[in-house]
Amino acid sequence: MHSLPGNAALATQQESFSSRHILEAVFRHRRLWLLVVFVVFSLSVTYTILRPRQYRSEMDILVQNTRADQQITPSRVNGTIEINGVTEEQINSEIQLLQSRSLASSVVDPEWKNRPIGSMSQAEQKAHDKAVDKFEKGLNVDLVRKSNVIHATYVASDPKEAADALNRLLNAFLAKHREIAQPPGTSQFFANEAAHYKTDLDKAQLELAQYQQQHNIVSLPETEQNIDRQINDAQAEMRSMDAQIGEMTQRIASDTHQLSGIAPRQMTQQRTIPNDYSVERLNTLLAELQNERTSLLTKFTPQDRIVQEIETKISNTKSALKNAQQMTSQESSTDVNPVWQSMTGSIIQNQTNRKALQAKRDALSQQVSELRRNLSRAEDSTVDYTTLRQKVADLTNNYQLYTQKRDEAQMADSMNENRLLNVAIQQNPTYSAMPFRPKPVVDSILGGLTAIFLASFLVFLAEMGRETIANSYELDKYARYPVLATVPLDKDRKRKKERLPDFGPVLIGLTANSEPQKMQRASLVRYR
Repeated sequence: MHSLPGNAALATQQESFSSRHILEAVFRHRRLWLLVVFVVFSLSVTYTILRPRQYRSEMDILVQNTRADQQITPSRVNGTIEINGVTEEQINSEIQLLQSRSLASSVVDPEWKNRPIGSMSQAEQKAHDKAVDKFEKGLNVDLVRKSNVIHATYVASDPKEAADALNRLLNAFLAKHREIAQPPGTSQFFANEAAHYKTDLDKAQLELAQYQQQHNIVSLPETEQNIDRQINDAQAEMRSMDAQIGEMTQRIASDTHQLSGIAPRQMTQQRTIPNDYSVERLNTLLAELQNERTSLLTKFTPQDRIVQEIETKISNTKSALKNAQQMTSQESSTDVNPVWQSMTGSIIQNQTNRKALQAKRDALSQQVSELRRNLSRAEDSTVDYTTLRQKVADLTNNYQLYTQKRDEAQMADSMNENRLLNVAIQQNPTYSAMPFRPKPVVDSILGGLTAIFLASFLVFLAEMGRETIANSYELDKYARYPVLATVPLDKDRKRKKERLPDFGPVLIGLTANSEPQKMQRASLVRYR
């Protein structure tokens, strides 16, 4: 008798299940599988039936960039403001605004923001916080993919409650948008400032007119403008002269540096003269010595002392003649270098022009100083007039600025009243009488699939933990002898309660021994 080896469960777990194996496993554990399917499916159906009905309301908000934000600054805004496309940051800001707790508080209790915190009890605050948490739990805000549309939904137990909550959220969102686009009281503030500057401007204009009548001032601004123009022209001419003087100075320095390397005179003619006189004298002397030698040879032998002296003289004369023939004299003539003469003239001309420009610049500098003194005297004599005129100009600019700001603020208020914002209502909150949850058909199908999955998973665990042999091919795999045949359990014997000791229902496998002389052996294996 042989039982399943210790690692049989692991070996069985490593086998790949075929459809036949799966069906056999479910059949062996059919009671467990049916029980789990029935229980899980019954629970899902019960939950679907008993779950409270929930209704959903939806709305869509289009984010656009058709209106530029008004710049509330103390300075003038000139030119048009470029309006770009809707950015991801802008859409995310709108989503965060919709999901903000302040809007949720306004939806739950519209008068909540007007009530001071100190006047509310702790129980009221807790109840309000619970209501806000409930609203935030039912609210869902998402961005529609590849669009500028924000999709908002709210789930409640009543369809009217869901639609009313989204309507209150939409109104609070638009009110907050109007508040962000144009803070309250902006137009009134600019209107008050414009009226204030208008009063001051009228007083300043009256004072300026009275001062002009008292001092008979008519064309003083034109005189000052003429003096300013003359000063500017003279200064421009002085700057031009300074540039010319600097250029001439550099040119003189460069020419002087180049002139230092040029000779004042240059060679015009050079002639080579040979030493004819010395050559002629030496030739004559050589001829005389040779004649004398010839004469002495007729009287004396060549080894005689006198003949030797004559030959020495002849040799010396030939050497002197050779040196005289090689000696020459050089004769050259020079004249003034034209390059040096031209550069010297250029330097002198530039120095003369620089002195003339410097003198002219000094005269212009004196003229500018005189014009500045005249302008200073004109300004000193009319300090009060200039002050009054500047005051009128400043008040005029401020009045025009605040008038422009007032008109812009009033226009922004009108746009806010007509909902001309950077958001548009693409779909108003919907009212649906059909419940959003639960969905009986879908929930039942999902419950059935879940029940089948859990039951199959439990059967899989039970099959992986099995340590018995269930069929003939498992017996053939784990038996130590070749299996010749399998004999099913005798059901009549089972009814008579005749059981093999300690083995329960069994399969009897007949195996053939390798020794034919021995008896056939039977392997009894436990079977469930």
